[in-house]
Amino acid sequence: MKNKLMRLDTAVQSFVKDRMSIAAGGFPLARQANIFSKEILRQNKKGNIKVRDLFWIEPGIGFGGSMMVAEGVIDSVISTFSSHERAGLSVIARDSLEKGIPRKIKWEDESNLTLNSRLMAGALNLPFIPCGSGIWGDLKKQGLWDGKLTYPKNVVMEDPFGSGRKIALLQGLFPDLSVVHVPFADLHGNGIILGSMYYDYWLARSGKKIVLIADQIVDTDMCRQFPNLVAIPGVGVDAVIPWYMGAWPCNSPGVYGEDLEHISSFIKNSRGELLKAYLDKYVYSWESHDEYMALIGADKVAALQDNPAKVLAEPYRKWILPQDETEKLLAAAKN
Repeated sequence: MKNKLMRLDTAVQSFVKDRMSIAAGGFPLARQANIFSKEILRQNKKGNIKVRDLFWIEPGIGFGGSMMVAEGVIDSVISTFSSHERAGLSVIARDSLEKGIPRKIKWEDESNLTLNSRLMAGALNLPFIPCGSGIWGDLKKQGLWDGKLTYPKNVVMEDPFGSGRKIALLQGLFPDLSVVHVPFADLHGNGIILGSMYYDYWLARSGKKIVLIADQIVDTDMCRQFPNLVAIPGVGVDAVIPWYMGAWPCNSPGVYGEDLEHISSFIKNSRGELLKAYLDKYVYSWESHDEYMALIGADKVAALQDNPAKVLAEPYRKWILPQDETEKLLAAAKN
């Protein structure tokens, strides 16, 4: 079986192209693939990739999506809301929508049910899917895209089997790339999720390419002994990026909790020179994982690790590979 481990910078350079559609997994405080969003911005600034008009699909624009909007690399969004959950609303997303800062983006609003249904359709290779939601209010209106992305948002039809009930037909979503953060994965791409799966079962499977960010790499024996934990089978995964604390400041259940203090600070510093200073420090100033971890701080990492959800991972810790072994496997990967 193939070793699918890949360096973060290599993965971004290999998979991310301008005007592609990217589905980012997790939820505003949980398992967002924030390190991948940061690396897109880093590689773009270095000139290793050139992106400006990405089509971003995210179940709630939170930390990662907000940074992408702030740096002006997103042209179009499909989402359910823009928020950092209990930490507060996304100031950046709101400024883009209401004021066109830093640019006006096209935005399509979905309900939690309609977005998950559209991802399910994509995963099942269906051009559309029936849904009981999507026939009321804003959810039935015209989509916000223009040019080649113009389509009637939902088509409402009557039940052909005679009940008289009206049903919405939702267009399937087929992201060019799906990126999901998981606490554990093996080198073959089997992704393990502890806690809520949110949209990620269908979001991962709907993507034409799938990249996982894993806090820790585990022995494949764990996947064999606990196949019920394998939320994303390796057969469809194109790359696994080992990056501990890759969801920070969001949580990764079983590994660390969310950093509400940092997220609140980010919200307060989401405009003007304060935002620029934040991005310069937390996105562009580091060059290695060690530097990234030093930026978070050892005391903060220890505090985030000591959270109630850590019990989820207790039965499985013996399968976590030592860091030096993971590095050897990463170096040996041919990609």
